[in-house]
Amino acid sequence: MSVFVGVPIKDAAVWLPRFLAQLEKLEDVSRVVFSYSPSRDPTLNLLRDWEKETKHSTEIIHEPAMPRPLSAAEIAPVYKDFQDMIGEKGWREETHFLLLDADIMEVPDDLIQRLITHDKDIIAPFVWVDRSIPRQFFDVHCFRLYGYRFHPFDPPDPYDGKAFEVDSVGSCNLVKYEVFKLIDYENPYPPLRFCENAIDEGYEVWADPGTEILHIDPVKVGMKKTPIEVLRGKPFDPPPYIKKDGTIVSNEQISQDLINAYVWGKVE
Repeated sequence: MSVFVGVPIKDAAVWLPRFLAQLEKLEDVSRVVFSYSPSRDPTLNLLRDWEKETKHSTEIIHEPAMPRPLSAAEIAPVYKDFQDMIGEKGWREETHFLLLDADIMEVPDDLIQRLITHDKDIIAPFVWVDRSIPRQFFDVHCFRLYGYRFHPFDPPDPYDGKAFEVDSVGSCNLVKYEVFKLIDYENPYPPLRFCENAIDEGYEVWADPGTEILHIDPVKVGMKKTPIEVLRGKPFDPPPYIKKDGTIVSNEQISQDLINAYVWGKVE
């Protein structure tokens, strides 16, 4: 196996050393490509320093400035650049592409091996919020099952820790090359749209709750997370949430769940 790791990155200097330490642990990596968008902090300098020291073959490609404030949701061209790099001379032994957010704070050393073992077209680990009390699922807008968003405190896990098929995944996912090179990324939320397009072409998307990673807390660093339905001009139509036992939770009830969790420390 040989995995091409793609990392979109911008304004990440504050937490970048922690992310790079996690990236350094990974094995079976053929190369790491950072898609760098102009930043207001020393992100680029930190990447250049790490490039000199890492065990990984590394490349930094420069993208035009991404629009604000919805930059993370509008970067389909970044993923297309990664796709254009498939099959380049010297890298034809690569078998998979791993998308990795630069905001990931912790991954298991064997992340790649765990995901590849499942032999799925597209598969993702469960993404939790770093140091969140109570424990909170991060990718609630991108991870979907039966059309519903994952519940933030009690996400679906129908087979008690075993991988299961889903509608879409988000911040980190492993894709077989034959799928990655054929399926289009589109805005908004390119990973979610990629999954939708892949399913339309007959491929499968899976999630593995037995493999967990941690994402930086978006609230603590001022990140804005917006449902794709809002970005599509349907602000009153985001889907409800689904819990581990299959219970559907309305958008009104989720607000109460959040209050209970963060004000009263209760998770039901």
